[in-house]
Amino acid sequence: MMLLSVLLSCVPLIQGPGAVVPGPAENLDVIVLENGERFEGRITTELDGYVEFQLDHGAIVGIARKRIAKIVRGGGERIAAVAVPLAPRDEWFVLHDAEGSAVGWLHATVTIADDGTVTASEEYEFAEGGERYQVTSTCTADASLTPRRCYFRERRSEPVHGIALPGVEAAARPDRVVDERIVEACCEGDDLTVMRIDGSGREERRYAWQGGVTFPLLARAMARANGSPVEPSEMFDPATEEISVRGVEGGRRRAVSIGGRLQHVLEIVESGSHTPNSEWLDASMKTLRREIAGPALVAVPSTARDVRGQVGRAKIAPALARESEGTFGLWIPNPAWVVEPELGAGRIVLACAAHGASIGLVRMDHLDAGIRIEAAADAVANWFHLLQPDLSVQRREPALTRGRRGVCLIAEGRVAGKELRATVTVVPDGEGFFVLTCRAPVTAWDELSADFAFALRTIEFEAQSVAPEMQGPLRPRQQARRSQSRR
Repeated sequence: MMLLSVLLSCVPLIQGPGAVVPGPAENLDVIVLENGERFEGRITTELDGYVEFQLDHGAIVGIARKRIAKIVRGGGERIAAVAVPLAPRDEWFVLHDAEGSAVGWLHATVTIADDGTVTASEEYEFAEGGERYQVTSTCTADASLTPRRCYFRERRSEPVHGIALPGVEAAARPDRVVDERIVEACCEGDDLTVMRIDGSGREERRYAWQGGVTFPLLARAMARANGSPVEPSEMFDPATEEISVRGVEGGRRRAVSIGGRLQHVLEIVESGSHTPNSEWLDASMKTLRREIAGPALVAVPSTARDVRGQVGRAKIAPALARESEGTFGLWIPNPAWVVEPELGAGRIVLACAAHGASIGLVRMDHLDAGIRIEAAADAVANWFHLLQPDLSVQRREPALTRGRRGVCLIAEGRVAGKELRATVTVVPDGEGFFVLTCRAPVTAWDELSADFAFALRTIEFEAQSVAPEMQGPLRPRQQARRSQSRR
């Protein structure tokens, strides 16, 4: 508790939602085109073959690099400092797949122009199933965080002749581009103009754009700046090319044990997407862990110098716990939970040392074939009372798990002076049943409830689901890609 008090006392020192940080007084950049034309502004984005910059009167211009003869950073007029609502960030991460292997990297930045313009950018690359994915996403807002434009590029490639070279620089890999898509959106008054370019050509469309609508990348940057929530609102996501309601939950403080060391973190969770993604921040608001596609693709901090060298070499704990015979699995909510080893066939148990909590999944094949779910729940209640005599079932509720209708038993009691609670969810599986038991002190229940809900909704009931080609939380993203490739 003393450590927690110290950490909490540091939070007011972090910039709050209404705080501003003075931007530096710097010279404008100079861009000279091949025809001799000269521009002064602030470069906001440099991508492969593309440079985006803001002119001194506020207009954003994008131009192909092949048309640029020279770039002189800071070679133009000096402009005064302004107050900006977010602090700059520059973070590098190694991406790990469901097996815990390092499969790629992520570079996330927030940059502030001299006039207060905010640009949030993410660039990442990872390999999956023999293919390589490269994604660049940026969005720009003015000094008041009013969104202005966003850019998204996704490229999917595969090795020529099946050659795979983990850890080799992207430029040196003999890859063939399979699919590529570029989406750029610009706010123009009450309209959002969206331009899409892919293998089939170019398409333009417009959406109504009202106050309060924003971009997910900008919303995440705001939440990361101070851990404050972003209320659910309409957001245009260039990755899905849709306007949908999303939000970022903030302010959830957690005590977690990672590598045997107790840490206190602030958790923010993006909701409204296919897979809720959580991020852990330390007391200085630096990212300790970030989910890109749930626990199936996780970003772990690194450095610009080391990040590419760790691809294909670094390793973290797998995100999926498999039953010893590989017949079913349980996705691990986050590193606060570890798998209890050597339990024998038909069981998986996860433990959270920070709170003395557990998540257990067991397959029960000994009940009578064809028994109704209500009768199975009665039998499980009797079985649970024998195993946990200090906990008594208080009530039962209907439960839905991966489309399967079951029954959830809620039990409470006192053990060794602590008030405990448990949920015991009975789920039908052909001629048998699965039972998921979540158990924790009442004082920690609210903190862990999201983990329990995650475990329940991501149970893998079949052996094919825990094969080397991972599914689970990654499935919506894969389906989205297949849908996009058919467009």
